[in-house]
Amino acid sequence: MSASSRRLLLFTKPAREGRVKTRLIGDLTAAEAAELHAAFLADLLARLRQGDFELRLAWALEPEEELPAGPAPGIRQEGGDLGERLYRALSGAAGEAAAVAALGSDHPTLPVDLVHLAFERVESGADVVLGPAEDGGYYLIALRAAAVSRRLFEHIVWSTERVLALTLERCRELDLSVELLPEAADIDTPEDLRRLAKRMVSDDLGCPRTRELLAGWGRLRGAA
Repeated sequence: MSASSRRLLLFTKPAREGRVKTRLIGDLTAAEAAELHAAFLADLLARLRQGDFELRLAWALEPEEELPAGPAPGIRQEGGDLGERLYRALSGAAGEAAAVAALGSDHPTLPVDLVHLAFERVESGADVVLGPAEDGGYYLIALRAAAVSRRLFEHIVWSTERVLALTLERCRELDLSVELLPEAADIDTPEDLRRLAKRMVSDDLGCPRTRELLAGWGRLRGAA
């Protein structure tokens, strides 16, 4: 299929102190956490912009905030909780593309080929494709446009270890076929960051901005 039949929504926030990577604050300052978020987003975008799909940034904004200018077209997340925001954004995208997906920005090293694989599995017949996260959630969800359902995202207790399991239950309830991608880890906690720094000692993992930041903070020396 053509890129125009695939729409990827990258869910993210502006890099504002105290509003991003908050679980790292303490190990990092609020300013450093915001810098790290910006580096993650820039590294991931540099890769995703080369992908065979249409990319949109889905911004979580305060009511008074303007939609940020960016390297890809943006939309405003709408809805009370994450489930409602996911549903509304994916439902809107499903009116314009045959296969739609949402991805979080906490995975700076995510290979673009994994996103392509998700779309290919939808195009080969899967209703839903999920990328399981190590913490029990998911880092990516891709769907056939006709499979986008509010029920899939309702009454999920987000940011818990039950998110993936509950979502799989909903897929069974809705009689949706599901395929799973390889498991991956978010970079949310100080321990996650230490693991990333250790992996980056000798390789930037396709994330030069993130590695430069960690090196400047002396984090790579500690990891080695």
